[in-house]
Amino acid sequence: MRSNFVNRLRSTSLPLNTVPPPSASTDYSHDHASLAARILYRSPLPSPSDLPIFILNSAAFPDAGTEVYDELLAYVLARLPGEEELLGGQGYEVVFFAGGNGGVTYTTTNIHSTDNAEGGSCNNNSSSNGKKKNSPGFAWFMRAYSVLNRATRKRLQKLWIVHEKAWVRVLVEMFATVVSPKFRKKVVHVSTLTALAIYLPIEELLIPPTAYLTDRRKSRDIHVPYATGKRAFGVRNPLPPSSSEGGSPRLPRVLRETTSFMLMEKNIKTEGIFRVSARAQTVEVLREAYDRGQKFIVWREGRTSATWPHHKEGHGDFFIRDEDLEQLEGYDTHTAAALIKLWYKELREPVFPHTSYQALKRFFVKPNTPLEAPALFQLLAPGTDYSPMNETARLILTLHLLPLLSRLAERAEDNKMTPSNLAICFAPSLLCGPDPFEDVNVSAIIRRILTAMIEHWTTDLAPSLGLTSEGFEESLKLPEKVEDREDPLEEATHERSSAQGLEGQMSGIVLLDNDKSTSSGEETEAEDEDRPPLPPRPQAVTLATDLPCGTSDSTDPIRRKPAPELRVPPRYSVIVPDQADALTRINRTRISRPRNTVEEEDEEEASVEHRTSIDTLPQYEESAAATNAESEERSMSIPRKPVAKGKKGAG
Repeated sequence: MRSNFVNRLRSTSLPLNTVPPPSASTDYSHDHASLAARILYRSPLPSPSDLPIFILNSAAFPDAGTEVYDELLAYVLARLPGEEELLGGQGYEVVFFAGGNGGVTYTTTNIHSTDNAEGGSCNNNSSSNGKKKNSPGFAWFMRAYSVLNRATRKRLQKLWIVHEKAWVRVLVEMFATVVSPKFRKKVVHVSTLTALAIYLPIEELLIPPTAYLTDRRKSRDIHVPYATGKRAFGVRNPLPPSSSEGGSPRLPRVLRETTSFMLMEKNIKTEGIFRVSARAQTVEVLREAYDRGQKFIVWREGRTSATWPHHKEGHGDFFIRDEDLEQLEGYDTHTAAALIKLWYKELREPVFPHTSYQALKRFFVKPNTPLEAPALFQLLAPGTDYSPMNETARLILTLHLLPLLSRLAERAEDNKMTPSNLAICFAPSLLCGPDPFEDVNVSAIIRRILTAMIEHWTTDLAPSLGLTSEGFEESLKLPEKVEDREDPLEEATHERSSAQGLEGQMSGIVLLDNDKSTSSGEETEAEDEDRPPLPPRPQAVTLATDLPCGTSDSTDPIRRKPAPELRVPPRYSVIVPDQADALTRINRTRISRPRNTVEEEDEEEASVEHRTSIDTLPQYEESAAATNAESEERSMSIPRKPVAKGKKGAG
């Protein structure tokens, strides 16, 4: 049945070409080849099974109205491992991001044209041309799978489908069950990147930016059990020490990579650096990526791209291939600038803390007084006692912020960012006090200070501090030691464990039996010494009523009164006391009360006779008798109008 279904599928559909034309041929399409490099590419690091991982990104598919998918299929399949490589016995795995385009569209013009300066950048403000109306249908994927050769289908070890819709999952299950049950066992459905992290180390994958944006609509964050924590933002030590002998402070990875990309020749000319805002979701995604320790993050502005290798122990450095890097999506310059501002804003202690406000108002409050280099040097000098900033804040300013802003100010003709403009954009990120209104007033003082520092940095401040431009460029390079390439992890949620299963979890747990004895039934002396002493038994409480008269219990000095006997109430709701008790209380009342008149004595005797007659009644009739007596007394007390004689029948 399965073979008939497959043969019918192949016969009813048009023949698909699975081999692209040679690159030297006139029929070869460079646009299709560039688009295929975005749709399917190889992740630099292998899987935990040491197999190559290929990323299939559905967001990179163009609109069905602009491209013919049948012509594109040959270029996409050509990026899979060759038949000779597959016949050699090596398998592969595929991670399919099926969540659509995430709200960003990349058309053929701004992706594949080598003459377009904006091609390839993931600038969500300029490269978005609306959402795709039509995407590849499920039938096209079925046809594409049917034309694969036997080696390609057989060597596929795992297919991870991420961000798929419910109806797509149902169709995949039906198709996989009918066509190939073996293929069904290779498919794993996951809804979010957090769920994918259970099976694969996602921090080692080259995930496209559109997949992050799609995941953000399904989950508010990405949690990796053994990697999520704090590495870059809001850490205790913002400048981690290097692994050299002196342990000098170095720049964290997020500042090193974003600053290097920003200072490239074409990127430094971008107009409005630190002034143009980036997409908030993209910045939040990158923040999680750096805190998670994501190995590969691609930065791209037009045709200028930047990425850094990752070193894996026992394998060496892994790079993104050049042919893939030219076509991959990346993050633009404004996103890098927003990430730098966020890093400064998230410092546990701001550069200008609240304790420095009083000193800043005292010495720098006059707006017309120019700030000279000696006064600024006192703020930045490492060993001075006159600076209101701490030692870490001064290192951050001198090692990164001031050299960066001075470089940008030198190209103010191109990027339109003067020292004053840079200070206005950056000052709010350098302070955070308890009173927002006070922060606004102090922010004006910090703008003056920061503007003067940028203007005097190259000529006066940097030489006085012994810092050079070459030293700043050296700090931005990839460290030679592998330990310094990644920032230390703080406050990790979980640690990676090599033990798997119940046996691995129980390893190291020793179960002891305290009742274990020797074969002869007698415990050894060593066992007696190892056992902890038993807790004392609680002593029985002796009541004072249980002791004979004239004796006292030394163990219980408090003599407790015995609890009263539990009396069960009668069956009916009205509780009638005994007749003897009632007569006794009445006699006591008569003795205690003085008799004033003869009428009172008659009333008491009448009440006693009435109660005696009531006591002789059964218990269930007492309530009715009392009710009848009360009703008769009320009726006698109500005056009635007499009927006039002689008027009966008148009229």
